[in-house]
Parts: sequence; C-alpha cells; structure tokens
Amino acid sequence: MEKRRYRRVAFQAMASVQAGQTTFSGMVDNLSMKGMFILTKEIVQIGIPLEISLVLSGTSSLLSIKLTGFALRQTDTGVAIEFQEMDVDSFIHLRNIVALNSGDADACYDEYYKAVMSK
Repeated sequence: MEKRRYRRVAFQAMASVQAGQTTFSGMVDNLSMKGMFILTKEIVQIGIPLEISLVLSGTSSLLSIKLTGFALRQTDTGVAIEFQEMDVDSFIHLRNIVALNSGDADACYDEYYKAVMSK
C-alpha cells in the first residue's frame, strides 16, 4: 500500500501552465499540497520548470493560485506536476481546498502543521 506524505483529493479546476515559451491549459484531476495531475494532451518535458495558475471561480469572484513546479511524469491522459514554490496566500488557499475536500479537515490540518514544523 502506498503511503503519501500529503493527502490527494479529487478536485476539478482549470489550470494554465507555462513551460518555457509554451502555454497550455487543462483540467486538474487531483490535487495535494505537493502536486497535482492535470488532464492534457500536451507533451511536457520531464523536469522542466513550470509556472502554474489554478483558476477558481466562486459566486462573486475569481481566485487564482500561483505555483511553480516541474513535470514529474507524463501519461496518455496528462501530466503529474510536483510543486516547488508558492506564496503564503496560495499555500493557505491550497491547504483549505485539500482539507475541505479530504473528508477529514482536522486531520488534514494536523498533517500540514507537522510537515511545516519538521522543516
């Protein structure tokens, strides 16, 4: 059984990814504090730096989460991306999304605090 450090949740949102001079969009399939899988037919070179923007639409506004990362693995359906950096606001929004979609927000928050405190 695979043991992940961060919970992964099913989550659908549009993502825009810039890989060098190429920009493409796709639908997020799943998300964690460490990365995401984006559904796309775009071929992305493994290991190259990426700038990612998740666009979340609410009833009264749009919210964008900005992240940097790299392509970890490519499949027929999309790209696995590992996050490297995010600002504090993006971290808080991402943490809340994952926690609220995990089914156990308290355990999810504890998991993040333990990971942050161990660094």
